Amino acid sequence: MKYQCEGCERLVPVEAFRIEDGQLAVTCRVCGAKTLAGPPPSASPGAPVAPQEVSREDAPGPRGGDGAAVALPAPEVFVPPAPARASVTALRVVRSDAASIVAPAFDGDPFQAPPGHCPKCVAPMRDDAGACAQCGLVYANFIPDEHQPSGLLATEWHALMGTWHDWDAHDRLLSQAMVRGELAMVGRLYRLRLARAPNDAQALRGRDEVVRRVTSAAPLASDGPSPALARKVKNTVMGAVLVVALVLVLVLFQILRGSF
Repeated sequence: MKYQCEGCERLVPVEAFRIEDGQLAVTCRVCGAKTLAGPPPSASPGAPVAPQEVSREDAPGPRGGDGAAVALPAPEVFVPPAPARASVTALRVVRSDAASIVAPAFDGDPFQAPPGHCPKCVAPMRDDAGACAQCGLVYANFIPDEHQPSGLLATEWHALMGTWHDWDAHDRLLSQAMVRGELAMVGRLYRLRLARAPNDAQALRGRDEVVRRVTSAAPLASDGPSPALARKVKNTVMGAVLVVALVLVLVLFQILRGSF
């Protein structure tokens, strides 16, 4: 059982207590303040009763006589102390400082660059430039159909918007796009999202994950020739060696024949 100390306002467990004037007294072990619980001493039912004055007519004395009134103490009646009321624990509302996660707003066409960005590489564009300084695209020659995702990827991207804060959904889409060879298009979709929401943590993480997967897959593709190409080169070399050996044998035969 715990109670709230009136001195330091902490919730302190009750280790020891005592009864003072019919009240429960508890001393805080942290700050040493004493906390009382129960009715005030003036209202305590166990307070002694003041003596009452009675006359001789109501209470005869030990000897006869007329007379005089005497003060007799009232019989003391033992009244058990009132039980201490249960400790009341003060409840405090704890408010979290963490901001609630708000679903991002997806406005505009998710497959088109917003105004002020290159429609191909999504880099910021200058007003006085007719071409992108980053990818070299001449804006007048841009063909939107050449930079659209496949139908399957577009469907998966629309479904991802409904579970945008679930990173497992992003990871599954990245893995499927990597198998189909659409990882570069997924990276473009993440850049399009960042052009509209630069502080989107999921889009930043997705773009960096695309770069990581592309760079880790590039060395694997250049480890060496394919097995079919290796066999072809080996057969060519063996044929050349056989031709050279045959020519040497013929030359040696002609030399030996001329010597006789």
